[in-house]
Amino acid sequence: MAESSFFARNKAAIALTVLASAGAIGAYWYYIQQQAQETSGDKEGDNHAAKKKKNKKKKSKSSKDKTPETSAASQEKSPLDLSEAPFPVNDKNMPDFTEEDVAKLTEEQKEEWALALKNAGNAKYKNNEMEDAIALYTAALKVKVDPVYYSNRSACWAAIGNHEEVIKDATEAIKLKPDYTKCILRRATSYEQLEQYPDAMLDLTALTIHGAFNSKSVEQTLERVLQKHAVKIVEKQMKERVPELPSASTIASFFGAFKPESNPEGISESSTGADKFLYDALQALNAKQAEKYEEADSLFNQAIKAYEEESIKPDSAEAAKATIAYEYGAIISFLKYDKKSIDAYITKAFALKPRARTYVIRALVKADDSTLEDSFKDFEKAKELEPENPDIYYHFGQIYYLTGRFPEAEQHFMKAKKLNPENVFAYIQLACVIYKKGEADEAIKAFEEAKLRFPTSPEVLNYYGEILADKGDTQGAIKQFDIAIRLQKDLPVVSVGAAPLLNKGSLLQRDGLDDKGEVADLYTRAVEMDPKSEIARNHLAQVKLAQDDAEEAIRLFEEGSLLSRTFDEKVQSTSFAEATKMQMKIKADPYLSQKINEVLQQHASQIQR
Repeated sequence: MAESSFFARNKAAIALTVLASAGAIGAYWYYIQQQAQETSGDKEGDNHAAKKKKNKKKKSKSSKDKTPETSAASQEKSPLDLSEAPFPVNDKNMPDFTEEDVAKLTEEQKEEWALALKNAGNAKYKNNEMEDAIALYTAALKVKVDPVYYSNRSACWAAIGNHEEVIKDATEAIKLKPDYTKCILRRATSYEQLEQYPDAMLDLTALTIHGAFNSKSVEQTLERVLQKHAVKIVEKQMKERVPELPSASTIASFFGAFKPESNPEGISESSTGADKFLYDALQALNAKQAEKYEEADSLFNQAIKAYEEESIKPDSAEAAKATIAYEYGAIISFLKYDKKSIDAYITKAFALKPRARTYVIRALVKADDSTLEDSFKDFEKAKELEPENPDIYYHFGQIYYLTGRFPEAEQHFMKAKKLNPENVFAYIQLACVIYKKGEADEAIKAFEEAKLRFPTSPEVLNYYGEILADKGDTQGAIKQFDIAIRLQKDLPVVSVGAAPLLNKGSLLQRDGLDDKGEVADLYTRAVEMDPKSEIARNHLAQVKLAQDDAEEAIRLFEEGSLLSRTFDEKVQSTSFAEATKMQMKIKADPYLSQKINEVLQQHASQIQR
């Protein structure tokens, strides 16, 4: 059953690591919480549920969410008129005594005064006289230091929106009563209002440790605060971000799906000026080597700058060359997630001499922005211009595939394969879409055909392995991944990169086959092979988390966020990092850490019986 929220999707990786000092303990914590919820004979659980039900009824009688704590007896003795109170009052009907007066009281008198002051404060609170209520609770605290009085005063501060004072009083109450869940929640709310998200998360996590994990409202609040915190971090990160190229394998895969160009519009090694920059840029790109991609990026920029210095007329031969430079500039900006440059380059390309590929590039950008109707129009226009261009059919097929329109995707991949038999990705995607249609045997045949056509292609073997893994053929999948790993290592060019390493590691984890610690080694090699792969870092970070190496996990998650292309991807990596930091805080907190251990020991002993 699919769960839609970020917190729900990543509960095992985020919430559980927050709740305990290590991933395995976290999983066990979640298990016992679920067991407690599902066991109807658990008296403690029944009492907790009954208490929640009673509180819910009580809450429905009042619109106030933070009512000070009272009892039936005390409510009867909560007059607004203090003239008959046991303590002295002034002409404003408010307490009027000093610390010296309190020092003279017996313990019994102190109890009487404190209770009367609290009851009067409760009455003022209910009458919405917050300043008087605060004064009465303050007076009560002069007589007796009690967590309830701090709690009630914090409720008054909350009612008038003074969150700094809420935090101060709730903190004092929690010092006196560490499991004071009402104050913990109230303080968490104020922390959130002040955008002190890590503190709010710590309090919300403490609530889960005190038994509120199965409370949907607390779970949703924790999710919301974690998301807000991650978004805030990423927004700052984006303001300071300098667009840069993604991993070499990402670039290789993207450009590998296009028919390569080396001398479009007649440019050659003997060309000069802007044409020579463009020619050299294409040679660097086609070399498929990590260091050459940076060179290609620089050369495309130089070509664009040189063309812009010329007086180029639209629809001219020079306009066609400049258009090509702008196209590649737009694609590289797309890979860098540099939206401003993407739009500028595409606009300039269309102002000169757009070709079919110009429309394809804009279609991909629009699809990435979820404007599918406009994307489809651009693909159709590209078909009109060049009906036999294989790039159109491949990329149009990709959009159909990603939107679940498999019959249309299959038709387009078949056409792309026919028009450009050298495009390995057309074979791969055709096999994948056949599999998605539920025709597993035909998909296997399609992959076998691709293996014969491209015997040294690690891409084919990697994606074939993914299909076998999905079918449950673990050993068959591992065999394909292993061959793909060896082929990529021996190839002089960038191809599938670290993908087979990551896929094999994920499969071993999925099937519980990591007896010798191979997964950590695979992910470490993936990071070394592809230093710009955020996926490799996030995978390795999860392993480090399970090994109780939280500091290393945080470093990897944060690096993964910086390397991620989109805002949402950055938020996800950052969320993992911040949740892991929360794990460390919980582990470092003596009370909460002890509380977890007590509960785990208690349930462990119950299971042993």
